[in-house]
Amino acid sequence: MKQRLFILSTALLAALACAGAHPGDITNWLQAPASTTAVEVRHSFFLTLILIAPFLLAAEGLLLFVIFRFRAKPGREPAKFHENTRLEIAWTVAPALVLIVIAVSTYKLIESINYSPASDIQVEVTGQRFFWKYTYPEYGLTISDEPLVVPENKVVTLLGTSVDVIHSWWVPALGIKKDVLPGRITEAWFKARRGTYKGQCAELCGPLHAEMLIDVKVVSEDEFKSWIRSKQAELAVPSAAAPADSSAAKPADSTGTATGRQ
Repeated sequence: MKQRLFILSTALLAALACAGAHPGDITNWLQAPASTTAVEVRHSFFLTLILIAPFLLAAEGLLLFVIFRFRAKPGREPAKFHENTRLEIAWTVAPALVLIVIAVSTYKLIESINYSPASDIQVEVTGQRFFWKYTYPEYGLTISDEPLVVPENKVVTLLGTSVDVIHSWWVPALGIKKDVLPGRITEAWFKARRGTYKGQCAELCGPLHAEMLIDVKVVSEDEFKSWIRSKQAELAVPSAAAPADSSAAKPADSTGTATGRQ
């Protein structure tokens, strides 16, 4: 019975792993990292895995060895021994050293995630049931319920807030999951390679939560400028807010939106 349960559990885990590896699945944590932050997160994961795996294998291997080597046999009592000072010191000091390495590495990673380097472009992200609004203050442009478009290999800083309930801007390929809260501004950043990436609100925010999807298009700088000009023309944004005169940025609420959703 136990053997059948083991085989069934292994098959189930394998099926889940295969299902999670589908490239269109936004919950697939194995998808290729597309930003510098996601790459660092992936490296930290594998570093931690490499450091802790030997302890798991050693403990389980030693347990199996002791069970079979010193078990009771016909005509022989099971071995009875305890206390080994050197072994106890070793299995206390070694994990402690590994934990220090993991703690230092993780602290540096968290610090790099939380503090944005010099920003190339800022985008204000507003969560509202059940869509996202993006404002580009530098260009006097606001769009709603459309993909976020940003240039490749540029530091994009996201300043997020919400007008109703707590939402969470989550794009796995970019390594970002940031809550946006009413009355507060939270910050996140990424620097990504070209491509289209999908995400979703990660907070259960209401009945249409599952439809609060996210699309991020990372394009070349020329394509981004062309997109900005086309959107400004579409929304009749004053030419003074053109990219060439970015110092004259206007407040976000002075612009129109791409759709009727407000």
